[in-house]
Amino acid sequence: MMNEAGGVTDESNLAQLIVEGDAARRLIPVILDLEYKDRKRELGGFLAELHNSGEIALLSNDNLEAIRRLEHNEFWIIFGALSDAIEHVKDDYPAVQRFAECLVERAGNDGASNTPFVSFVRWCEKHPSKAREIILGAKDGQADCQRSCVFALQGLNDFGCLVDFVGDYRAEIRSIGFRALGRLKNMTSKDDQTGIDACLSEIQSPSSDDARNAAIEAVFRIWDKEAGKEKYRQDEVIKSILAQPTDEDLVRLCAMLFYHKNASTGQTISAVLSRSQSISSSFETASQWIDHALTWKDDRWSFKEVVAFIEALVPRFEEPAKSKQFHSFCEWVWKEPANASYLFARWLNSGDFSLCSFLAEMVSGGDKGVALPLLPQDLPHEAADQVFLARKCIGFLWLHEITAASILLSLVEHGHPNAVPEVEGLLWEPLLLSYSSELRPYLEQQASSASPTVAKASQDLIARHKAYIEGLRNAEEISELEPSNEARRAAAIKDHQRNTDIQKQARKMSIFGDMFHTATMLYGRKSFSMITGADGKKFPSITPLSEQSYSFEFPRLSVVDPVGFNRLLLVCRVEQRKEK
Repeated sequence: MMNEAGGVTDESNLAQLIVEGDAARRLIPVILDLEYKDRKRELGGFLAELHNSGEIALLSNDNLEAIRRLEHNEFWIIFGALSDAIEHVKDDYPAVQRFAECLVERAGNDGASNTPFVSFVRWCEKHPSKAREIILGAKDGQADCQRSCVFALQGLNDFGCLVDFVGDYRAEIRSIGFRALGRLKNMTSKDDQTGIDACLSEIQSPSSDDARNAAIEAVFRIWDKEAGKEKYRQDEVIKSILAQPTDEDLVRLCAMLFYHKNASTGQTISAVLSRSQSISSSFETASQWIDHALTWKDDRWSFKEVVAFIEALVPRFEEPAKSKQFHSFCEWVWKEPANASYLFARWLNSGDFSLCSFLAEMVSGGDKGVALPLLPQDLPHEAADQVFLARKCIGFLWLHEITAASILLSLVEHGHPNAVPEVEGLLWEPLLLSYSSELRPYLEQQASSASPTVAKASQDLIARHKAYIEGLRNAEEISELEPSNEARRAAAIKDHQRNTDIQKQARKMSIFGDMFHTATMLYGRKSFSMITGADGKKFPSITPLSEQSYSFEFPRLSVVDPVGFNRLLLVCRVEQRKEK
């Protein structure tokens, strides 16, 4: 019996289809077809029932091979049903384990790839005797049992059994125990403390690198479950790890801050950020974990400590840093004006090319025309340093004139008296001389600023710019600039018309002209075309056209004095602070 969508509605008919498919060695294609027609049906439990009754062999090698041969989209259509079936089947653990491992291997790096193992844990819960077989096999050194022993320990949920593993003299057995530690349900505070004590002992006197790494991950899992509680022996554990850390240790700690966000105290986060600045490899990976872990509303995180961490690693990236690599950090910067002021003042004053380029990347990824006033406490004290900051601002932020002008006006307002004249000079040239369409209105707003210094500087710049524009208009007729713009335009129109006539004549005389279709686009307010209907009749179709425009202000100095302008920007970017 079929429903309107073509799906099977009768359970007996459904069972018959599946049984016949398995007999013909086409069980996986049949399941795929059923799932494709009706994704709402919970097929996993039904498949397990048929397997348990002996009507089909869901876990057979033929079906495993069929799963491996599936296309990507086909696999994910049946992935959920096959994963759900695992916990309901009744079979020996090797067959169930192979089936779960096949699904996980085929799923690859997808976020849901671990689902079959979750079902395998529930299978171990329902079959404790089978779980104990796996545990005994792991202790006897059986490789297949050691691969799945973590799930067996988790399903058995026996802390006493787990303690035997973490206390074993063999490193591979201890690793299994630490990987299961923190995953058990209903652990008491005493159990947690016992587990943390075992982890600390392994970290201080490791039996193997793998066991030590498993202990680090386990202790964070335990702390993560103790949200709001005092973190038992956390200071000792972190000090032991950071005493002589490898790059792998530091990257792992950064990852732990992300995976277990409730596990660490503010002191631990500060210690990890500080120590990770000395990492000698995997800079992008460590930065990625920290950015993922950032929660800007969390008081445990210090903005200045995060800035120090990022500025230590970004200059060592193989490729220039992009704002999308630091999404959480950039969001934190723009949420608080004080943060943006601190960051831009610090990094522009450093003069580091990578950091300043990253600032330009951040501004490019934000709102166009954002103002960024610097706070007085963030500015350097010396006049030479303030001028250096202003020149770096011009060199790296010149495409964002509003942002650059707001920073320079902050220097005018709060800066050293000896630095103000040069900063005002940079506001005039190259900023205002190059940009006027958006910068001029911004300065007009600042002319009525509550700060007398900013208001006067803005008024002077506006008056100077007005005189400059009037001077250009008065000097339109200059003999050195002959021919005039009108004459140049007329000559260009004539040349264009001549070229068009030549092309038309060439097409007309060409022996290949009739071989190609020629279309002419007419510009107007509407488009007109004839449509042929189903009955052969033609009728007109008129479509209104709308104008789409995009404007971009090209820096005036790049036209008037391109060599001098590019030289100024280059010097502002690469120049270094004079040694005192």
